[in-house]
Amino acid sequence: MGGRPRIAALIALAALAGGWAAPVTSPGRAPLPPDSQPGPDPAQGPGPTPLPEEPAPSPSPIGAVLRITARVAPDPVIIGTESVYTLTVANTGDTDANDVIVAAVLDHNLTPGGLPGACSLTGRTIACGGPGLTVPAGRSTTYELPVTTDPALGDGTPLTTRAHVTAPGVPGDAAQLTTEAVTRADVELSKTAPASTDGTITYTLTVTNHGPSQATDVTVHDPTRATIADRPAECPGGGPALSCPIGPLPPNESRTLTFTVTPRTTGVIENCATVRTGDREHRTSDNRSCAETLVERPAPAPSRSPGKPGRDEEPEVVADASPEPTPATGKAAASAADRNDVPPPAHHTTPELPLTGASVWMLGLGVAVLLAIGLLVRYFSRRDEPGPDS
Repeated sequence: MGGRPRIAALIALAALAGGWAAPVTSPGRAPLPPDSQPGPDPAQGPGPTPLPEEPAPSPSPIGAVLRITARVAPDPVIIGTESVYTLTVANTGDTDANDVIVAAVLDHNLTPGGLPGACSLTGRTIACGGPGLTVPAGRSTTYELPVTTDPALGDGTPLTTRAHVTAPGVPGDAAQLTTEAVTRADVELSKTAPASTDGTITYTLTVTNHGPSQATDVTVHDPTRATIADRPAECPGGGPALSCPIGPLPPNESRTLTFTVTPRTTGVIENCATVRTGDREHRTSDNRSCAETLVERPAPAPSRSPGKPGRDEEPEVVADASPEPTPATGKAAASAADRNDVPPPAHHTTPELPLTGASVWMLGLGVAVLLAIGLLVRYFSRRDEPGPDS
């Protein structure tokens, strides 16, 4: 009984020293959940009213913010054709940007074309805009700059262009664009050969580069399979085939090769040649060309019989070797002059006709016809004579 008063005294001291004590639970019993704890007494009235929240401060203006981007089309750039660089300036700020200047420094392998009206060229720098150009907040402006490249530019050459934008009181921005230049050539081969009657063929090969880029390492190959009588200077070597290294061929230019061959056979002969280049080609169907030629052997010259002159030959006139007459006087001279005025017989000036087999046959036929006519005349003449009894 003496222990119970002692425990009650300890509990009272703890309550006085630390305020409320933790609730005492019986062993094996769970504590009550928080929402089941006793709330404030309604009889004591409502609690204090919460204070109103202060409004958030408005953000301060950031001004104009300029951003520039650059692109090129086509990409990669095709050598020898026109490309277009597009520069776009955007204002991502909340105020307008005034007197904006857009500039681009071109690669040294690029040549500017026709520029927009608001742009000018100084050296290799293109400047657009300036006083009066305003880019409103949230808006953008674009410039298109056409450029070309040298057709002889090497394949795979890098092209670097730098662009920047500035405006008074606005931080500037810059961009750099690097692209690659590639070749595009179109090499065409044409082969012709006219008909031949002397047993030879004369071929003409024409190589044309339709561009737009320069074609490099152009080579023509022709396996003629015949004896080459006249080999072009551009085609070194020997044998029945041609290999002609032409080298570089600028756009819209041609090279012509002409040579003569002696085929081993006659009739229709077909021969094909090809051309190739060391660059990219967007069309290869015209790299091969063939020609068909009718070859005839020349006809042999007609042989002439020995000792008989041809129709086109004139017989040789032999001069008269008789001695010159002595001049006459008087009546003898006059009669001699009259005799000299008489033209010589025609058989003296016309060549003698040769006696052939046909001439002998016609002569014999004529004699037989004359004899037959004579016999008929004699027969009818005797028939018409009166007899001795009449």
